[in-house]
Amino acid sequence: MRILVDQDGVIADWGQAYSDSLDAYGEEAALIPRHEDQTTFNLNEGRTKREKEIIAAIMVEPGFYARLQPIPGAQSALKAAVKAGHDVRIVTSPWASNPTCASDKLNWIIKHYGSHWASRVVITSDKTVVCGDFLIDDKPEIKGSMEPEWTQILFDQPYNQHVMSKPRIHMWTDDLFDIIAKEWKA
Repeated sequence: MRILVDQDGVIADWGQAYSDSLDAYGEEAALIPRHEDQTTFNLNEGRTKREKEIIAAIMVEPGFYARLQPIPGAQSALKAAVKAGHDVRIVTSPWASNPTCASDKLNWIIKHYGSHWASRVVITSDKTVVCGDFLIDDKPEIKGSMEPEWTQILFDQPYNQHVMSKPRIHMWTDDLFDIIAKEWKA
């Protein structure tokens, strides 16, 4: 099987870095939901003009994506999938206005997974054009220019709790292979 895996919010802890960055703004950012309180994937929904400016500043900060921490269990699960003979690809979308986002993401993979994983990275703004059997992603709905070949498996995050129609991984200690095998047979 070809298993596609998103980076931010799935194997890299985007939420903690985002919350930490908001905290650095102090009182100015006090009413912006921290990651654990996000009810929507759209960061700007319901925000004031100043709050949107703060969010934008965080998202374009050079090096933001380089400082994300690994999500526990992800590395061992992906390496186990490769060892089991699956073709695992990291498929990630860049924040286009962030000048270092794409290079930060690639360097993050090299730092946390090793240089041989660099050839497994696909950086694209349209994940629907990437071929695979499954895409593990935290984004509730993925749209693009094509009807995707893959089946999405949702990686559990606060902002995707309303989605009940997709299989879900709650954490990397869950048995990834059981979820995939169940979906593969469906």
